[in-house]
Amino acid sequence: MQLCFDATRFGCGLDGAVELASQRGISAVEYSFQPFAVSAKQPNLDKTEKTYMAEVKRACREFGVEISCLNLDYAVDVLDKKSSKQFLQMLSKLSLVADASGCERLSIAVKAGGNGAWRDAVEEVLNQAREITVDKALRMTMRLSTPQEFRGQSLKHWRAFEPQDWRDMVAVCPGLSLSFSPADCVWLGIDYLTILSGLVNAIDYIIAHDIEINRDLQSDSGLYGPLWWRYRRPGKGQVDWRQLLELLKLYEFTGNVSIHLDDEFIGDDVDDIGDALTSSVKFLAPLLKG
Repeated sequence: MQLCFDATRFGCGLDGAVELASQRGISAVEYSFQPFAVSAKQPNLDKTEKTYMAEVKRACREFGVEISCLNLDYAVDVLDKKSSKQFLQMLSKLSLVADASGCERLSIAVKAGGNGAWRDAVEEVLNQAREITVDKALRMTMRLSTPQEFRGQSLKHWRAFEPQDWRDMVAVCPGLSLSFSPADCVWLGIDYLTILSGLVNAIDYIIAHDIEINRDLQSDSGLYGPLWWRYRRPGKGQVDWRQLLELLKLYEFTGNVSIHLDDEFIGDDVDDIGDALTSSVKFLAPLLKG
């Protein structure tokens, strides 16, 4: 297993993320991209972008850091043709960025649906996305954490994935892997340890953020009431990281364990974010050994 972290919140760009990882003694880093406009034409990198990506790739070699994953923070609605088209255009552009920077993995998000039409549509869109990533020899992974646009919203406004959704998507899209979030399993009432045996072959990424559940609020308002769960940094919530990582070792998992600093108690100051990263590394690194 390899320790990694999402550097997006530091606001330093891909080149800065690579240097930051090197300074922290971490050999892998990921970065997230918000939705962006793409020309209707076949996307390309312009001269400035190519120069920048070449510099990022050079920095990776110099500092001995790999960009393990680029995340597209856009939950595609596969039943909406416009949303699907925008998603595929953005993925095409991001695949060029990944290829130019030496990154081998793209992570995506999908809005869940609950009927036959959704299942047919998700198969079509995922396989179109697969064609894009396969063309660049990239791996595509499905994020199982709450999509960014739904964070802070109760279940009254959106539907979370169920484990059968995970299995169905892997089944209909050859080569698709899962970016597994034990924290999301906790608030969904899923036993992340028990379910792991049937999913571990499809998982190549572990999202390392924790979860805190307000049981009083949940009991008073129910599942569809005000938001009763929130992300915390690793070790500050209810995930048993020691037991999870020992189980992953037993299954000979060799993927990434990536720290996500989604904790609302972490300030926006770079020093605060840096301290949170330091404490998260201090907590997780010893558990990954052995």
